[in-house]
Amino acid sequence: MSGEKVTVPLRINRIAEQFPAHTMTDIMLGVGPKLVAIPQNVKTIPFLRKVFPGVNDLPELFRSGGKVNMEELLKLRPDVVSTIDGGATLTPFQQAGLPALNMDFDTFDQLVPSIELAGKVYGGEAATRAKAYGEYVNAKLAMVKSRLASLPDTEKPSVVHVASYPPLVVDGGKSLIDGWIRLGGGTDSASGVKGTHVTVTMEQLLQWNPDVLVVETPGGDQGLAANTARSVISEFEKAPGWKSLKAVQTNRVYLNPQGLYPWERFGPEEALQIQWIAKMLHPDLFKDVDIRAETRSFYQKFFDYQVTDADLDQILQVGSR
Repeated sequence: MSGEKVTVPLRINRIAEQFPAHTMTDIMLGVGPKLVAIPQNVKTIPFLRKVFPGVNDLPELFRSGGKVNMEELLKLRPDVVSTIDGGATLTPFQQAGLPALNMDFDTFDQLVPSIELAGKVYGGEAATRAKAYGEYVNAKLAMVKSRLASLPDTEKPSVVHVASYPPLVVDGGKSLIDGWIRLGGGTDSASGVKGTHVTVTMEQLLQWNPDVLVVETPGGDQGLAANTARSVISEFEKAPGWKSLKAVQTNRVYLNPQGLYPWERFGPEEALQIQWIAKMLHPDLFKDVDIRAETRSFYQKFFDYQVTDADLDQILQVGSR
């Protein structure tokens, strides 16, 4: 995805996964059983363990920031390493004689190409699944965009996405999060803060005073064990100024869904995220979009898993504050 040319084996039987969210792409493409190493904390997400129980037996070889004991990795003899980035990130693997490539994405425009690249690398049924996923995403993107096309800027609520608290960590401009906020018909109050996982002060949040707060369930890519978005809010509401926030006063603090992974971060569940945020921000324009039904259908189609009502309650973290 970052432009390098990489030679990989025609047949991939053993996959090492450096990037947490890409583990979900591997499972979706049907190559989960070929994983030999995954990142730290991925297996702490409860729904992932249900959909793909084999994750419990995989060694968490990649630590925070993608660090790895190369000697241990070589013992596992991976046919390919999926990395967290290109460029210099590839160098240690190349020096060790391991085929490594970046299949990550940073924007919505890169989502489908990244999945299709993974399908091409893994081959066979994975390529077919990647194509079906791309068709689904493009159809949902077209639906969301068409309904919001004539929405004036004055009707786009301001949004801040909170990654964790304490400290107060948000995601800002030029990020995937900024992308789905805009796609969903919102404006990103934190757009002036560039990148993901940026620590800001409560005073800054009070100055932004957004119409909507979207709170993430921590886990996976943050190097934190999975908990709930509600646990973040429980701490957050102790902060000075919490009750004066517009989003709190108007009851527009939303708990972002977490399925196999936080929907909002770098995995195939982004296809559900754009539908969810569009409905949260503009319920009147998306009355016919049943998120529970869409979620149930998505996991059945792309992960061969039949979700229960209890699963849906857990994923969607029913309720808002």
